[in-house]
Amino acid sequence: MGARVWRGTRWADWRGGLTGRTVVASALLLILISGAFAVLVLALAGLREAVDLRRQSREMLVSANYVERLVVDLETGQRGFVLTGEERFLQPWNHARAVIPKQTAALQRLSAARHPGQGERARQITRAIEAYIRDYSIPTVEAARRDPASVRTAAVTEDGRRRLDVIRRQFDRFVAFNRQLLAENQDSAAAAGRRATIAAATGVAASILLVLTFNGYMIRSIVRPVRRASLMAADLATGDLSVRMPATSPGEIGALEQAFNTMAGSLEDSRDELRRIAEEQAALRRVATVVARSVSPAVVFGAVAAEIGHILTADCAAIQRYEPDGTMTVVGAWSKPVAPQFMLPLGSSWPIEDESVSALVSRTGRPARGTTNTCATGAISAWARERGITMSVGSPIMVEGRLWGVLLACTTAPESLPEDTEERMLEFTELAATAIANTESRAELAASRARVVAAADESRRRIERDLHDGTQQRLVSLALELRTAEAAVTAEQDALKQQLSHTAWGLAAAVEELQEISRGLHPGILSKGGLGLALKALARRSAVPVELNVNVGRRLAERFEVTAYYVVSEALTNAAKHGHASVVHVDLNVDDNVKNAVLRLAVRDDGVGGADPRHGSGLVGLMDRVEAIGGKIHIESPAGKGTSLFVTIPIDGM
Repeated sequence: MGARVWRGTRWADWRGGLTGRTVVASALLLILISGAFAVLVLALAGLREAVDLRRQSREMLVSANYVERLVVDLETGQRGFVLTGEERFLQPWNHARAVIPKQTAALQRLSAARHPGQGERARQITRAIEAYIRDYSIPTVEAARRDPASVRTAAVTEDGRRRLDVIRRQFDRFVAFNRQLLAENQDSAAAAGRRATIAAATGVAASILLVLTFNGYMIRSIVRPVRRASLMAADLATGDLSVRMPATSPGEIGALEQAFNTMAGSLEDSRDELRRIAEEQAALRRVATVVARSVSPAVVFGAVAAEIGHILTADCAAIQRYEPDGTMTVVGAWSKPVAPQFMLPLGSSWPIEDESVSALVSRTGRPARGTTNTCATGAISAWARERGITMSVGSPIMVEGRLWGVLLACTTAPESLPEDTEERMLEFTELAATAIANTESRAELAASRARVVAAADESRRRIERDLHDGTQQRLVSLALELRTAEAAVTAEQDALKQQLSHTAWGLAAAVEELQEISRGLHPGILSKGGLGLALKALARRSAVPVELNVNVGRRLAERFEVTAYYVVSEALTNAAKHGHASVVHVDLNVDDNVKNAVLRLAVRDDGVGGADPRHGSGLVGLMDRVEAIGGKIHIESPAGKGTSLFVTIPIDGM
């Protein structure tokens, strides 16, 4: 009996309590929403059907328009061929003949699926088009091939116009009826849309009313008891993760307070960890951005040292490169702005001492840490003691499997750096290694390109020298011997004398051609007279008038003069051969007023323009040659506005 009373009380509490009322309200809301959705689904089904019909009507209209355009192409191509006799006018005619069977079949299929009457109209159109092609268009074209005059008559033209008018009227009836179907579909779709809107609005309004009623009840039953919790949660949301609630309330609210306190403690721990990770990732992104910009290694090393110093809250950080002679060079350094004395001098060289962290990393190739040895006598230890550094941590920088250097972080704090310091430094050393590998690869590539260009120039010089000293001299000697033989021939041997004279002139022309080839390989005047005289000689031989402005007060290294010469030579050749220019302007000067001396070359013509550096081996070869010696080349060639080449070559330290 007692058990039955307890179960009855429990049922009454559930039925009259928050849980029961929530279930009842949810059931009512579910029924209301389900009914509204049922009406909405029915309305949407009608709307979807209307939309499908409308889409089919539009597809029929598009297909009919395309078939009609093909018929026009038939008539236009046929008429152009009949009038001119040129086969090119039959291209659209042939295309229309090939495509029409497939398109008329598609039109019939779409029309039959949409409306029986439209299907019959589509078949009539198809038969009319087939008859037009079979009975008129093909015979007319074949007759035009045999006897053009026979089809250039008014009777033939009138027959074709009459047949086309019949087809056009059929198309007009088809399109008109299709537009009528489309209008009916639009009206049906609009009606279905209105029904769907009314159903949705009714369901939403009723749902809102029920939800508002239910929310009012929830506010009275739950919100007030947890208001204190919400106020403290607001403090938590503003970032005050130290806030805690007194867990004094009974039942579910008390459990909520305890869960709140547990959550706040967990969030506080997670926030500290996430902040540290976010700072590290931001620092890594900044360093990665610097690496991606392909800046100098010194900038990358400075950025890595600064970021690792900030992340670890160290007093100073440095990157040191191990040298083959047993020393290490500081290539990047950072210190707190308030304590610049902690920064290792950039470029300074230090011995690798056995008791230092750098020495441990050098011997083991692994991260290491150590305190400053008060008894050590080495230069690094003395420097650290003078500045009060208590601990250093080093992480190796590995480049392509070899130990390149070490990343150091130092502190003057009495407590040691955290245990995970080495792990946190690892990603920074990997970025530094990437920058080093990229720099070395670029340097090796530049050196390789420079060697290739130098070898090519040397080969040109050798071939030019061999031609000048060997083949050319031999040909000149042969020509002189022929002239001598010609002079020795008597007047009675006139035929032999003329033959010898002709051969001598041929040898002289061959010598001139050989000299021209030699100048193209490597102009001797460039080595003897310098860049200015070489460019003047080049301008005199140019097929296009050249306005030359050379302002070079001294001889330059051979690789710079050869590069400038070949750039001007190629530009003049292109201006005459491809640009059809009437004049070329060449400006060359050496700018010694900047920090590093620069050779600046500009070649501009008034030709047709449109040069594309991506096509043509000449421009590509120029770009390779200029970039191989550290220069840059920029080409501007808008169509119809000439071509301009701008070359900048650093020549400092040549």
